[in-house]
Amino acid sequence: MHRDAVILGSGFSGSLLAWILAASGRSVLVLDRQQHPRFAIGESSTPTADFLLAHLADRWNLPNLAPLACWGTWKQSYPNVLGGKKRGFSYYQHLPGKSFQEDPQHQHSLLVAASCEDHWSDTHWLRSSVDHFLAQQATAAGASIQERHEVIQCNWDPTCRRWQVNFQPLDNPSRQIHSIQTPWVIDASGAGAAMGPWVNNQRDDGWMRTRTRAIFGHFTGVADFHPSACNDDPFAGDDAAQHHLLDSGWIWMLRMESGITSVGLVEPCGNQSPLPNPEHHFQKRLADFPTIAQLMSQASCIAPTTGMGQTSGRMSRCMSKAAGPGWFSLPLAYGFVDPLHSSGIAHALSGVVRVAEAITGDSKELPERIERYNRELRREVEWIDLLVACCYEVQPCFERFRAAASLYFVAAIAFEQQLARDPAHWPLGFLQSDDIRMKQVATEIYNSLQEEKKASDFNDLKRASDWSAFVADQIKPWDPVGLLDPKHRNRIAHSSAPKYAAIASRGGGKSQNVNRRNPGESPER
Repeated sequence: MHRDAVILGSGFSGSLLAWILAASGRSVLVLDRQQHPRFAIGESSTPTADFLLAHLADRWNLPNLAPLACWGTWKQSYPNVLGGKKRGFSYYQHLPGKSFQEDPQHQHSLLVAASCEDHWSDTHWLRSSVDHFLAQQATAAGASIQERHEVIQCNWDPTCRRWQVNFQPLDNPSRQIHSIQTPWVIDASGAGAAMGPWVNNQRDDGWMRTRTRAIFGHFTGVADFHPSACNDDPFAGDDAAQHHLLDSGWIWMLRMESGITSVGLVEPCGNQSPLPNPEHHFQKRLADFPTIAQLMSQASCIAPTTGMGQTSGRMSRCMSKAAGPGWFSLPLAYGFVDPLHSSGIAHALSGVVRVAEAITGDSKELPERIERYNRELRREVEWIDLLVACCYEVQPCFERFRAAASLYFVAAIAFEQQLARDPAHWPLGFLQSDDIRMKQVATEIYNSLQEEKKASDFNDLKRASDWSAFVADQIKPWDPVGLLDPKHRNRIAHSSAPKYAAIASRGGGKSQNVNRRNPGESPER
């Protein structure tokens, strides 16, 4: 038996890649140990993800994909695919033992808009619903998805440039082994990194600065958060990737349809083992913060069905390689940092963009594409790690946190401006990961924190304000909206480039002027 590609994992990125390849005339087999619909964490999309979704719909003529690129068209086209409206990012500082309070200058909260109106909003994805929808679309396009199957062997023959993939059903008592040959195996298994044993791909993440763990679940009965609502808010703080900042770590709340809220606690953890009772730990942390405890007082965990889940120790991870002869890892199988900046969905989609072009492109370019992909993904994970680590370094000082978070926002703004100009061409990399000057500035800011933390008055407001002013000056070349300008009082009404997701309003379809340069490739190449 032969297939043009075998994909390991039918989550959103694996299913989307299968859909693209099948719609392009390739024969595709997707193998997954689980079955749809299934619980998954990682639900907050961003303008970057919207741009990439719309580009994929346009580039590969997938009109059924285009509506997912913004909230308005999603709900018009797919009312039964569940998610939530996300107008931007909201952050609230909570102090132990005290109820949340805000002042007229908004010194304890920050709202950064990502869209100008509800229709063009980003989205929260109820992954059980969205992943299932994408898997169904892949199947309708001709891909074969074998659920409840596991790979037991992958062997690469360099002479004929073919994999032999042996797999078997998990539920069949006979455990009959099936075999298939293919020129391509794509790892879309996320943290499972399923290709690792077959390509001698080891973990390589001792260098990562960010070391956090998460406890999470989907809840009903989570109360709305109103204490900070003001007339000058650019959007309702609940219509956001909501961050409740603690003395150490933070709690996310992503509100979706059907009364479901994704809730998670993220904390620094070093290399500690999983907690023996994650729900007990979560409730203990809630008890220290009265306002959050009140939000959760009537909440019930509905998924996972066994109670709150947790990561197996620290979340941050990275493999040594992202690709090789006959195989690619999609970004979330290669590496992941932390959910603080909601970069996971966008990063995964950026990998789908590149891997689809590589597999369907000129075979003569493959060796260079593979090497470039390896370099790119390592730089991208290093960059996201730096942006996230800066924010944890400044806790619990909110004044410093908003300054540290601005590093991510200027990177996202610059990248989205590039996507608005040409979504197929990323001369400075995903999230500006190849912008040498921006990375130098971010590194200098991170290093300055190491010196600042030696001071006994690190959390002093005057000292923190001076450091924030220093950051504002450093990021000025990339900050068209004045993220740290005091006149905005921590309310940023516009931060995203005009949305390429306008494609969604015309239902997708091939653009007549799609630029076929490779992402990351310079115009003269």
